[in-house]
Amino acid sequence: YSMALTSEGQLAQPCGRSRPEHVHVMSAVDIRQVACGEGYSMALTREGGTPMTWGSNSHGQLCRDPCLDGYKCRNRTLTFADTNDEAPEEEELPSVPQCITHLEFEHIICRVACGTQHALALTTACEVLAWGSNERGQCSKPRGTCKESRTPHQVSVIDGAPIVFIAAGGSHSFALSAVGHLYAWGANGFGQLGIGSVDDQFKVVEVESIASQRIKYISCGEDHTALLSETGGLFTFGAGGSGQLGHGSLRHEHLPKQVLELMGSEVIQVACGRRHTLALVGRTGKLYAFGLGGSGQLGTGDKKTQDVPCLVGCNWRPHLTSSATQDGHDVPTTEVHVAHLIAAGGDQSFVVVDAKQPPIDMRLVTSEQNIQYTERFSANRPLFLSPEFVERVARDYPPSDNPNPNLGTEVQALFQHVLGSPGCISSSFLNPPGSKCPINFAPMKEVFDRVGTEDPFLDKTLNLFYVQSFLIGRLSPLILETVESCHFFMFILSLPMLRSATLSHPLVEEFFLTVCHIFCKTGPKQRHAMADWYGHEPEQLENAVEAVYRFVEEGLRLVAKQKMDINRLEPGLTLLDFLAMVNDQWCRTLPVMRFHIKTIATDERLKQDFIAWYDNVRQGTVSFICFPCVLDLRVKSRMLHLENDIVKQRQHFKAHVNNLLGHQSEVFLHISVRRGDIVNDAIRELTQANMDGSLKRLDLRLPLKVNFVDEVGVDDGGVTKEFFFLLFRNLLNQDYGMFKVMKDSNTIYFSPWCVSKDDLDNFNLIGLLVGLAIYNNVIIDVPFPIILYYKLMERFKGTRLFQDGKRRLLSAAGRGAVHLSRPNSTGSFIESVDFQMFSKLEPEVAKNFMEMLTTADDVASYNLCFDMTVKRFDVNDVVELKPGGADIEVTNANREEYVKLYVDYILHKSVKKQFESFADGFFAVCEAMCFTLMHPTELQSLVLGGRVDDFSAIQGVTVYSAGYSADHPVIKRFWSVFQAFDLEMKKKFFQFLTGSDRVPVGGLDTIKVRCSTWLAVRGSRLQKSELCESFSSGPQLSGLWQLGSSCEPVCIWRSWCHQNCRSAVEVSYNKALGV
Repeated sequence: YSMALTSEGQLAQPCGRSRPEHVHVMSAVDIRQVACGEGYSMALTREGGTPMTWGSNSHGQLCRDPCLDGYKCRNRTLTFADTNDEAPEEEELPSVPQCITHLEFEHIICRVACGTQHALALTTACEVLAWGSNERGQCSKPRGTCKESRTPHQVSVIDGAPIVFIAAGGSHSFALSAVGHLYAWGANGFGQLGIGSVDDQFKVVEVESIASQRIKYISCGEDHTALLSETGGLFTFGAGGSGQLGHGSLRHEHLPKQVLELMGSEVIQVACGRRHTLALVGRTGKLYAFGLGGSGQLGTGDKKTQDVPCLVGCNWRPHLTSSATQDGHDVPTTEVHVAHLIAAGGDQSFVVVDAKQPPIDMRLVTSEQNIQYTERFSANRPLFLSPEFVERVARDYPPSDNPNPNLGTEVQALFQHVLGSPGCISSSFLNPPGSKCPINFAPMKEVFDRVGTEDPFLDKTLNLFYVQSFLIGRLSPLILETVESCHFFMFILSLPMLRSATLSHPLVEEFFLTVCHIFCKTGPKQRHAMADWYGHEPEQLENAVEAVYRFVEEGLRLVAKQKMDINRLEPGLTLLDFLAMVNDQWCRTLPVMRFHIKTIATDERLKQDFIAWYDNVRQGTVSFICFPCVLDLRVKSRMLHLENDIVKQRQHFKAHVNNLLGHQSEVFLHISVRRGDIVNDAIRELTQANMDGSLKRLDLRLPLKVNFVDEVGVDDGGVTKEFFFLLFRNLLNQDYGMFKVMKDSNTIYFSPWCVSKDDLDNFNLIGLLVGLAIYNNVIIDVPFPIILYYKLMERFKGTRLFQDGKRRLLSAAGRGAVHLSRPNSTGSFIESVDFQMFSKLEPEVAKNFMEMLTTADDVASYNLCFDMTVKRFDVNDVVELKPGGADIEVTNANREEYVKLYVDYILHKSVKKQFESFADGFFAVCEAMCFTLMHPTELQSLVLGGRVDDFSAIQGVTVYSAGYSADHPVIKRFWSVFQAFDLEMKKKFFQFLTGSDRVPVGGLDTIKVRCSTWLAVRGSRLQKSELCESFSSGPQLSGLWQLGSSCEPVCIWRSWCHQNCRSAVEVSYNKALGV
């Protein structure tokens, strides 16, 4: 039915109507929805979801060319004209409803909306189509490209978002997602988009200020907008010059603002006219109106404009069920009305009353899930995927001998239609509001399980369809421009086929590359959202890592066989690097080595890549340096040593040049110490090298040479190792009291009481020595906790060198800077970095804290206050964690604050000065750009080295000379004795041999044990050493009689032995000599 004094054919009837009359030309069509614009109309058919349009087509809002029908418009009267007549001066107006023929087959419309001169349509695939006028961006086409669109085009910015509702105003448009996110575009001269500005938007923008309210319904006026929230709150914004916003003023509002007069009332319907608004309250059944009333459209009995909600002049009551009447509710005796549905036109208002039916709750319109599984075109909202959906498809899919093959085709089309829509997938697996991750992976896994077991067709579809059909025209152009579209991307990475497919098939390779390219086009906002979601779903993160890692690893093998261009792997490396950052900063469930690709360690281009990065030279091919997560510590260690060697050579060369020019310069950093007072001598020597701030780094970064006073010897590396070994053994002695032993974790941490100037100087010295050890490739046995290395890396991130190194990484990779950092407020304190570090430092205390934070009991029974007792030189001191903390009781309400303050005091506050002194010394010599590539755990491994798993491998890395060989009888006897040692004795011997019972990064292959001859000169004082300078010396023997006094070489050997290893080496050596 239609009525109006028509002038443009929008009634689909030959003349105007003052009362509703049946549109006979549409008698045979089952209509689901109608919508009206200015001078045109649109209807949506129930069967097939096809839109039909008629009326004015001045801006292409009918989605067809003008002059298609034989109707003319003259003086507001339509008369039929013969098609042979000459064309009139007026534009011929199509007045007969016709289906839009420009839509492709997969576009199944489930909802339409009309603006003044533009139209919107929502498909069952969550796609939003727009056409008509674009003068103010209402069709979301770029400014200046076109003023109108006569064919539907997809609003691509929200492609992949789970859109379930659309609305159109005068010249502005809205789309609403399944989780309540609001997207807007078009005219914004009065702030009707709610984004805080008045600039027209030719590109879709998200209305972020209202995101927390979970909007469920939208209604648009000419220049204003009204929203319904999940709780029934009414929000309005835009033009307010006629009071249509209901805020008690005539001001325009640029941001959504709740109507205060209706706060506390649960509004279930809202309708906007041109400049007025209607609102229906569900509990009371009362109808309110506000805005322009010049035509009586407010129903208040006069034509006054109202700027606050006023009750429509009628007796309203809520809908009462029969049971409610029987329970004693009074039945009204006067004429009352129960509002069922409200609507507003330009300057008109309508109310459908029905006492038998309850009013429609518009908030539920976007939640309908009425899907006929075997009838593809009957859905009245976007489709979605669920375990029940898969079960129905599997059950309804006919067997091979089914006599009706059309049924199978229909089910298959429906299943593929859902799988082929990013929006449908994004709306399929949603958690309840307020969940840490909006995606519910449990039903997703159930879908995958059922697909693999219910029916072979489903399994085939989910694999082949995604690899073949989905790539064609759907996945490739997809850009994840909204946070919600990332739901689909995480679904893709969860597909089981990605963890089992092989790149040998070209389509699989193309599919992987396309998925990775989609990620590379995402912005920081989308990446932060996915990082946060993966942080709360570590199992899904592991699945994604497995899939992407497999792709990159297999791709590298193809590159080695010259079957793939290495540049094609860059998107995959970028995605893997992102997942590594998520693991590091969010959940830390995967070890760092899980991302290492071993085949890269042997790549010949690594050295060239590093030098190019270090010298800031851009290369034409992908550089592995740009993706530190895939480089194992062996590679990074080699790069650090290479950087240190470059610095040493350059400093060494500068010193030589200065000497040639007559400027006296040291070419080595010489340190001379006495064994009996090694700590004070080291302080004196290093302080002297550290006196001139301008020469500080230059001196300390020269090659190190150590000499022990009154001992003859050349430092070929062994003396330096002994220097560090003895120095740290003394410095870390508990008699100094500089470090506190953490017994539960077998580590040492800064003592909170050592804050005197001498103490801070010593901490500076220790930091300097640790830096020197790394710089000179020496392993030191210092059991610092991992928190120290995290703090060092955090300090390094604030340096210019780090920023420069990071910039070079991004520049070499051709990427923009996307920084990921987990917000401090995300999750509980138990999930924070500080608590995880604390649990490794003091695991027993952390365990008690976890119990206290999670228990349902009253923690006041623990009798705790905001203070702590610490032992200071055998005396207990009380430290308040906050001012007046000794008088503040710990309760369930403030227990998390107590734990935060306690952990912060132990890790940071109590050791701030000590750490700063340590870090100053460390970075005085060891500020290397390579640290940009390293993880704190890798820096720890670089200092401590690795454990020796197989001591027998030492025999395999020993090099013999001067007549010795592996088959020499003395050597064979020696190794046979060594193999008979127990594990502890082997460790002691290995420590005597190399300076540590651990091996450098890279394992025993990096150590060369040399066995050669030596000659003791009587009367000379040989270099005393508790280590072996990485080689064992033995006499050249053809028989025992050639030794002369066989005791002399044994005694000389003794002087080389570590005190704890002396007896073991004596026994081994004597047995080898036959003594």
